[in-house]
Amino acid sequence: MELLRFELLLPGFALVLARVAGLMLSVPMLASSQIPRMAKAWLVVVLSLMAYPAVAPHLPESLTLGEALAGMLGEFVIGEVLGLGVGMVFFAAQIAGQVVGHQSGLSLGQVFNPLYDEESTVLDQVWFFAALMVFLALRGHLAVVEALLRSFNQLPPMSLIVDLAWGDFLVALVQSVFETALRLSGPAVLALLLTSLIMGFLTKTMPQLNVLSVGFSLKIGVAFLMVAVTLSSSGGIIGDAAADGLNQVGLLFEHAASQVIHAG
Repeated sequence: MELLRFELLLPGFALVLARVAGLMLSVPMLASSQIPRMAKAWLVVVLSLMAYPAVAPHLPESLTLGEALAGMLGEFVIGEVLGLGVGMVFFAAQIAGQVVGHQSGLSLGQVFNPLYDEESTVLDQVWFFAALMVFLALRGHLAVVEALLRSFNQLPPMSLIVDLAWGDFLVALVQSVFETALRLSGPAVLALLLTSLIMGFLTKTMPQLNVLSVGFSLKIGVAFLMVAVTLSSSGGIIGDAAADGLNQVGLLFEHAASQVIHAG
């Protein structure tokens, strides 16, 4: 009897597991290679077990294991999309650090960033961890769990219909990433531009001045100063970007749910 009950619950749990796995593998700090694979797997399983009782009413009543295996791909895609909306603010923070790093010359001394499995500048990591601290301080992790549970209500399992709105979502997401990155890096880039103009005037008035030695140190100092000033007042920008990413995902799921209703 218990084995029969397990076989009835397993297909629905597989769908929940696929959506949670898609979310976990697309969020930057959870997809890091520094986290052991076994730890990731157990985290996905534990979150799926915690979410299953809440989403059980939205699961199909009669579902075979073969149908669940076929539907796991769609559930994984939904989780990936949700993870992209969550990670949007972290991608923007990394781009902001790269822009300032290239303008100030700090990109010459790149270090390995295990969170992204690639080389990055010091400012990339500063911006990333600043965005992470603001995200956690604003209870963003709880908002992600709430968005995950709400997604099962908006878009029940085995009901994914992909149309042009999904492409529009990706375009809007990329636009939001670059807009947020420009808002974060704008003050530092402007200050570095003014620094370059001042060094140009000094070169013309004092040709004996060694611009390479003085200008390089000056631009690095200006970059760190402006990043410190910007970080202290960027909480609102990071919070708005995180909320905007989750809102865009919610609107996409609502549209997908309406398409399911019309198709039905």
